[in-house]
Amino acid sequence: MNLNPRRSEPRNIKPGAIVLGGNFVGLGVARSLGAHGIPVWVVDADRSKSIAQFSRYTKRFFECKENLVEFLLREGRHHDLQGWVLFPTTDESVEMVSANHESLSSIYHLAAPRAEITQFALDKRLTYGRAAELGIATPWTATGNHPSDVEDRNPPYPLILKPAVNHHFFPHTNVKALPVENSEELHQRFAQMCRYVSADSILAQERIPGGGENQFSYCALCRSGKVIASLVAQRRRQYPIEFGNASTFVQTVEQPVVESSGRRFLESIGYDGIGEIEFKFDPRDSQYKILDANLRPWGWHTLGKAASIDFTYLLWQQKTGIDVAPITKHRKAAWVREITDVVAIAKSRNRGAEIKALLSAWASGKFTLATFSVLDPLPFFAELFLWATSGISRQRKAQQILQPKVPVLKVTVEAEPGLFSAGLTPKPVLETHADDDPTAARKNSRIAL
Repeated sequence: MNLNPRRSEPRNIKPGAIVLGGNFVGLGVARSLGAHGIPVWVVDADRSKSIAQFSRYTKRFFECKENLVEFLLREGRHHDLQGWVLFPTTDESVEMVSANHESLSSIYHLAAPRAEITQFALDKRLTYGRAAELGIATPWTATGNHPSDVEDRNPPYPLILKPAVNHHFFPHTNVKALPVENSEELHQRFAQMCRYVSADSILAQERIPGGGENQFSYCALCRSGKVIASLVAQRRRQYPIEFGNASTFVQTVEQPVVESSGRRFLESIGYDGIGEIEFKFDPRDSQYKILDANLRPWGWHTLGKAASIDFTYLLWQQKTGIDVAPITKHRKAAWVREITDVVAIAKSRNRGAEIKALLSAWASGKFTLATFSVLDPLPFFAELFLWATSGISRQRKAQQILQPKVPVLKVTVEAEPGLFSAGLTPKPVLETHADDDPTAARKNSRIAL
């Protein structure tokens, strides 16, 4: 653990906040709260990837290499942080806070509920199960211990394979899903994904046509299971444009189906906090199908502040006992992730239309940027440096996963003598050829999620 000593912490009557994660998401939380005079500390496991440490609103920064729960409890007691609000900004930190809710809540107000609620976001199997119970449209999805289990369901190719728990896969690969065009690729990709996650946690899912422009999100602040402020937004652009790890250009829109479905989902789990429910419009049946749930600050949560719903500040108020009145209206707004959106536009086949849409959003409503701020410029330049030094290597890593020379799958059967005669079913075992190169590139595997 390294303490950044460049800022001292004055006594303040306002309870402060600890933000777990120093990327642009955590930066948005720090700026939102810091602008209201709330002291903000940022904790991250990797100083080299934390741009929030350079923000004028970050009073202290910690690089934590030890057990995070033990660190938070020790620092909370040592610095008398009773009543501060703890903000997880990643699925990993949400899982940690939820699993240690009792011990952490002895000091902090927690911006994530217990595990029995967060499980509906962290595990997509539970996300889709709850949605189906509520009559919310879901994509065709199948699970199994072997590709043949999926094939038995007559899958509607093309598909994607993705993990039920994203943070068990994405940190290792820098991609969220693998494309599957046919039965042969299903076997290949299944073996590939089994290197990172267990077979029974792999989801085979129909690939909904269309790119990022077909994706919508319902974002809300909930109190004791009831929505008190919300908006709907549409993803206009994504990056990488081939497989869309994240949004780069987002605008508020009116979409009643997304609003109704998102509200019902959050209220059905009795949620208390801020959250985002993602949907994708399927032009084949005109349904908005749920894709994901985030019970934490999401990538473009600062769009809310531009639209007059400052989600993280409202949640801080709610957690510290300040009454938050319901917000029934918001203004139009747009959000841009500066660096990646420039790249997305440059790679677009219709750059003129993309630039025109961006300028139109700039002129017609409140506009906010992910990292650049005239009042707080250093984090933007820190991220620019980060992209220049490691961005290309991260994208190469993703491309190696998406376009590999996939090993040939071999299925063998392990069985004791007499197993078949006893009427028992042997267990298939997945194997791959040892001489295959998992990093070699294979062409024509692009996907837009």
